[in-house]
Amino acid sequence: MDTGTLVTILVIALVVVVLLFLVRAAGVGRRRPKLRTLAPESRDRYVSEWDEIETKFVDSPEQAVREAEALVMSVLRERGHPLTERDLPNEMQRAHRLGYTSKDKTEGMRQALLHYRAVLERMIGPEDQARRDKRREMA
Repeated sequence: MDTGTLVTILVIALVVVVLLFLVRAAGVGRRRPKLRTLAPESRDRYVSEWDEIETKFVDSPEQAVREAEALVMSVLRERGHPLTERDLPNEMQRAHRLGYTSKDKTEGMRQALLHYRAVLERMIGPEDQARRDKRREMA
């Protein structure tokens, strides 16, 4: 085997190794976390707290966004989700950016709240109609 062939094989092997490290670092092929199911009481508490947060948004949007982020993080924690930055749902990362760095502050916070709600709904599961009606009657 001549030197040129040997160098080519080594370069290809090096490129393959670097690509494998990059794929691993990007998290491709990572398993999704096994999330615990929420107890019905926890679920109801989170839904109730979310309703309060949405009500606060009109008078105090910044406080509502901060509370929404804290509530969603609490749900993720209770379900056993890894809370590292790279493992958080994309909506969480987007919501955080919108809530704190948007040029149109109010619209950014509104969009952030919508993203937090999407994560919350996905984490607690869909609310059935009977529960929704019961909450409306109580309100």
